[in-house]
Amino acid sequence: MLTTAPSQPTRRPMLAASAAVLLAVLTALLPGLGAAPAAADPICGYDGAGQYHCTDPGTPGDPGDPGDSGGGSNQPTCTLGGEYTFCVGTSACYYDDWHPPFKMPEGPKPSEDAQPIIRWCLPGGYGVFGPPAPTIMWQGANEPQPPTLAEQAETAIGQLDLALPALRTSPTERTVVNLPTWYWLDGADSEQVGTSAFGLRAIATVRDITVDTGEGSITCPWVSSSSAAEQSCSYTYDRASRDGSATWQGRPAYEVSASATWTLRFEMDGVTIVIPGAPSVLDGPSSTAILRVDEVQSVVTGTR
Repeated sequence: MLTTAPSQPTRRPMLAASAAVLLAVLTALLPGLGAAPAAADPICGYDGAGQYHCTDPGTPGDPGDPGDSGGGSNQPTCTLGGEYTFCVGTSACYYDDWHPPFKMPEGPKPSEDAQPIIRWCLPGGYGVFGPPAPTIMWQGANEPQPPTLAEQAETAIGQLDLALPALRTSPTERTVVNLPTWYWLDGADSEQVGTSAFGLRAIATVRDITVDTGEGSITCPWVSSSSAAEQSCSYTYDRASRDGSATWQGRPAYEVSASATWTLRFEMDGVTIVIPGAPSVLDGPSSTAILRVDEVQSVVTGTR
């Protein structure tokens, strides 16, 4: 009995038994990835606690499975790729609807709703030279199925850690009106690679950073040092932080924040994969800092 997440088998043409044809199919990974997306794509993102989850639009408030955050259940026992989406021992496999000239499965139906199905498996795992072997079997409507590529992508995204490091400002904690203030993320890395989920990896690269200054928002490129911030991520305040929601040394201050927008791509065995239904952009959790803005009064006196 399979123990992977449920999904419906999709109709695929029978692979030719010829080893030469199989090799061509295995080499051309991208065209063979057409696992049908769900009828209603899930809404995925990070919540206020920095946790990634998915919600099915058809059942609002019902979180999708973000995947096991670390453990054996997400580690495949074989090498997956292309249309081969689940393992039977060390063999990479996928399901195909039953069709002639295949014979019907042997033995009686195990249940009224059972249907014939073909399970194709590569004896040595994905990428091994040799034809896949078919197994004709009965499958009930409620029998667990391997996850689709879109579901695997959700799990792979859940393996990413997009938490940002501390937000720094210059001046630190207190600045003044009409003085440029810089913002950067201390020592951050602009690319994050998730751990494997069913052989699939999600890779996130920062597209840009949005800084909420307390007076408004600015968009900056990736900045992880004060020198970079001086050139490309600064803001000059027009007024003091009298209406700020935070405090510093007992006086009103702004809670400034920075959040990154990440572009996503997916790889399997080092090959980039385009997955229908998977997000291409993701907004990660934010990093905050306290900044008080003061007005400096200058007095000019004349001389005789």
